[in-house]
Amino acid sequence: MVRKYVWAGIAIAVALIGFKLAQGGDSSSFFLTIRELAKPVAVIYLALFGQPEFALVLAAGMMVACFGLLAGFWIDQVRRTLDTLKSVTASAMLIMAEPNDRRSASMKRLMESRPLLMDEWRMFESTLLDAGHGPQRRAYSTIRPQEYFSMEAMESRGLDFRFYVALPNYFVGVGLMFTFLGLVAGLYFASKGLQMGDLAQARQALGQLLAASTMKFVSSVVGIGASLVTSIVVRHWQRKVQAALDDLCRAVELCFPLISAHRLLGNWPQDSSAAAAPLQATSLPNAAAGPAS
Repeated sequence: MVRKYVWAGIAIAVALIGFKLAQGGDSSSFFLTIRELAKPVAVIYLALFGQPEFALVLAAGMMVACFGLLAGFWIDQVRRTLDTLKSVTASAMLIMAEPNDRRSASMKRLMESRPLLMDEWRMFESTLLDAGHGPQRRAYSTIRPQEYFSMEAMESRGLDFRFYVALPNYFVGVGLMFTFLGLVAGLYFASKGLQMGDLAQARQALGQLLAASTMKFVSSVVGIGASLVTSIVVRHWQRKVQAALDDLCRAVELCFPLISAHRLLGNWPQDSSAAAAPLQATSLPNAAAGPAS
C-alpha cells in the first residue's frame, strides 16, 4: 500500500514537471520555484539535525515502534493462535480414548467449533475413508494432516508472519536513511562553518556538525539493534507456532492413521501374525464407504 502512494507521488511530480516544460516556460524559473517551495522543509530538516537531542528522540522512537509492533503482533495474533492450537491438541488427545467409531464425529465437533481450523478440517475430512462396520468402524486418512494444518494455512487466517519477517529489513532501511540524511546535514554544517569568520558562529556550526554526526551513528546502531531484536523474536514465535502445528498433526494422525496407496488398492499385507487379522477383516475395498461423517 505504501509503495503505491510513493509511486503515485513520483508520477504526479513527473507529470507536473512535464506539463510545466511543455508550456514553454523557463525551466530555470520553474526549478527556482520548486526550491522556494522546498525551503521550509529544508529549514525544519536542518534545525532538527542540528539538535543533539534529536538523535535520542529518534532512537527512542525507533525502539518504541519496534517493541510496540512486536507486542501488538503477540497479543493480537500469535498468542491467540498458540492458545487455539494447544487447546485443540489437548482435546484431540482426549478423543483418542473414545471408541473408534465415535472419533470422527467428536473430532468434527471439536474442529468446527474453532474458526481458525474449521476450513482446514473440512478439506482434510473429505480425504478420510471408512473401514469396518459397527463398533469396529474406523476412519483412515489418505493424506497427511500436515498438508492442510500448516503455517501457510495459519497465515491465510490472519497470522501475518510475512510482514514481521520482513520488518527487520525496514528498520535497517530507516536507520540507513537517517544516516545519509545526517551525512548531508553534516556536510552542510561543515561548509557553513568554513565560510564564517566569527569564532562564535564557527563554534555553533561545529556543534551542529557534531550533532549531525551523532545522528548518523545513532540511527544506524538503533536500526541494526531493532532489526536484530525483531528477527530473533519473530523467528522464535515462528518455531513455537510450527511446533504447536506439529503436535496437532500428530494428534490427528493418531486418531486417523494414514493409509498407504498399497492398501487403497486392496493389497493388504497378508501376515500370519495376530496384528494382521484386524486389517484383513476391515479391508478397504470391501468396506470403503466414502468420506467420514
